[in-house]
Amino acid sequence: MVFRLRNGDEAAFTVLYRQYANALLGIIGKVLDGDIELSKEVLQEGMLKVWKNINSYDSTKGTLFTWMLNICRNMAIDKTRSRSFKNQQKNESMDAKAWLENKFQYQPQPETIGVVKMLDILQPSQREVVDTIYMLGYSHSEAAERLQIPVGTVKTRLRSAILELRKHFNE
Repeated sequence: MVFRLRNGDEAAFTVLYRQYANALLGIIGKVLDGDIELSKEVLQEGMLKVWKNINSYDSTKGTLFTWMLNICRNMAIDKTRSRSFKNQQKNESMDAKAWLENKFQYQPQPETIGVVKMLDILQPSQREVVDTIYMLGYSHSEAAERLQIPVGTVKTRLRSAILELRKHFNE
């Protein structure tokens, strides 16, 4: 797949988009407080960035999905830091915010791409951290708060989980 993308194969990109768009949209939506339209916009920008920067993807540093996830999540975080987003959040009524929170309840379906089965090799403490960060979209500090463990422990468990997954599923 990566080889085809690097050669500019638009059909491969279409397949990639169809496979991962919903999972990426769920993570982006979580970062953007459920703003569906803005989430779709960030997804489009993120996928365009993936297409343009596919040559910078390094399989020794992680999976293609993780690389794409980081691009899209970082773009969503950048969007939340923008002045226009902050102004929009200040001006949004409480009723609209409550409606958005109820409307945007997307849960990625990682089992459709085989991730759930891959994670079965991890220790429960590692799995919990991976699920919280990558499946639910929490930051390291949010995961630490949710799991009631120090941020350093979250980072250590995540790093050891990634190393363990690399040993078993090296691309």
